Amino acid sequence: MSRFGTLFILAAFIIAVFTQMITSKEHVVQATSDSQEEYKFPKKVQAVIDKSCFGCHSAEGKSDKAKDKLRWDKMQDYDKAQLVKIMDDIIEVIEKKEMPPAKFLEKMPDAKPSDKEFEIL
Repeated sequence: MSRFGTLFILAAFIIAVFTQMITSKEHVVQATSDSQEEYKFPKKVQAVIDKSCFGCHSAEGKSDKAKDKLRWDKMQDYDKAQLVKIMDDIIEVIEKKEMPPAKFLEKMPDAKPSDKEFEIL
């Protein structure tokens, strides 16, 4: 399968995951609009996000740079076109295994995703 085909399948899967948001987990994200809709990540995905991403890429994060780049807790605020762009960026970071950054992992080595966790994402 070509690289484009693989990326297309991965992007479709991730978009489906965000669209369905079918299983519960600790970080339930409630929409801030007038609708009271809640979005949930699948349990396995949420576990990796909690371990390796959410600490920096959420309101709880200390780095404004990380929060400006991506906010997992604000995904419900984006329209579908924005989500596709975000998913493309996430796919690229996942493929290159660029996150979490090495400097962060020096302080928090347990936050490093395993190969299996990268596959889950």
